[in-house]
Amino acid sequence: MPSASLVIRALMALVVALYLAGCVQTKTTPGYARAGDHIIIGLGGVNRNAGGESVLTESDLNIVLTDANSVQHTLQARFIFKGYLDYDAQMSTFAIDGTTTQYGLNGMVPFDGGWNVVSPLTYPNDFGNPLPLAVGPATISVTSPKLINTNDNLEGDQTSIPIEILPGTSPQDVDFVRQFTGYVATPRRFFIQPDDLTGITEVGGAFLVIDYIDDSFFLNGLEPMVVQANPNPFAQLSYNVVPNGNGTGTIYVTVLNPNGFKIGAIADTNSSLLSDLTVKLVYFAAVAATPAQAKANFSLDAASSYYIGMDGVALPGLTPTLVHVADL
Repeated sequence: MPSASLVIRALMALVVALYLAGCVQTKTTPGYARAGDHIIIGLGGVNRNAGGESVLTESDLNIVLTDANSVQHTLQARFIFKGYLDYDAQMSTFAIDGTTTQYGLNGMVPFDGGWNVVSPLTYPNDFGNPLPLAVGPATISVTSPKLINTNDNLEGDQTSIPIEILPGTSPQDVDFVRQFTGYVATPRRFFIQPDDLTGITEVGGAFLVIDYIDDSFFLNGLEPMVVQANPNPFAQLSYNVVPNGNGTGTIYVTVLNPNGFKIGAIADTNSSLLSDLTVKLVYFAAVAATPAQAKANFSLDAASSYYIGMDGVALPGLTPTLVHVADL
């Protein structure tokens, strides 16, 4: 029968492994690759490492691989996606009860998602043309004005992520690549978010009113939907699409948390972060529909939309904005 110390060490190793699932990767996936392969790089938590950023695009990231001969190669961000852990995952429960302080991961955020980027070891936009990578140990640097390189005790350093380059080259694995295409967010969405949270420490929720002027814009009659930008079980969101019978309509949205949306310094067990106030308006239109057409169809009723304080009273000076993803 294993000793108590062995059991404790095994449990601690398990906790560490669970934490790394939501933090900056200490290695790429896989940790060994040939030129021509696609790799996955974990960029850290949506809130912890990206400050609640709603959108990361290819142009936001600068990815450079330095091979064993110290030659630098620019890598492409081919697919960028978020991944969220289960609600009862250890990372969330430990972050709620403060256990993270025992493992050097102060500031971990419950229910935080993670940004991930799929990057080919090929020339940009030429996925059948492998880069001339030297065999041996290499490092990858990912920098962005939208990312915070926390580089904590158990987190990887975004500027020096190790990978081992193996001999030979690989053709593009189409079956592997197409697994990601269906998980990448579409360009058919708006974000509704506060215009300026400077000096704001807590908000009770929001009431939002969005109008549309032409329901023929919606593919197959599918109505738009409003969802949380970053899922959080303590944030309550409801919406109702009300057609006017003449092609126009109004979408009423309520966002609440009885324990408030707060900055991290005062957030308690059941509160959400201020970044959780951001919601997405997702519409279903023909692929050829342009952002300009979508922006002409939707508008925010500024006179009827507002954020509320913890006392239920409208907050002065804090204004909702409707921004298309193309403008972020």
